[in-house]
Amino acid sequence: MPKVHKLEQPLIIGGGPGQTAALLPAGTSLYFDQAFPEGFVRYKVYVNVEGVRLESHESQEKFWLSPLSARPVDGEQLRKLLRDYPLSRDDLAAILEHSPVTREEIRELLAEYE
Repeated sequence: MPKVHKLEQPLIIGGGPGQTAALLPAGTSLYFDQAFPEGFVRYKVYVNVEGVRLESHESQEKFWLSPLSARPVDGEQLRKLLRDYPLSRDDLAAILEHSPVTREEIRELLAEYE
């Protein structure tokens, strides 16, 4: 049986600087793939694609994987998400409960929206 982890909090995902961030929602199943000595772990996420036909082809590259990075939401990212992203009340509660955002950062953030 594969090892699986269900996210308790949304994670911010992206491929690198300058790319638009998105959220991997709480409740997403992550399937363990491989742990690396550099300190990160790779997981697989399965997505059902509906409403569009995607054309698949054989990869011509030796290193064909192009993984995204997922991290807990920090204070600055939370500020951007609240401004630009449709966060649900449950997403916000999970982020605040599990992220490294401090109480002081939360107070400052709430003061901006008063």
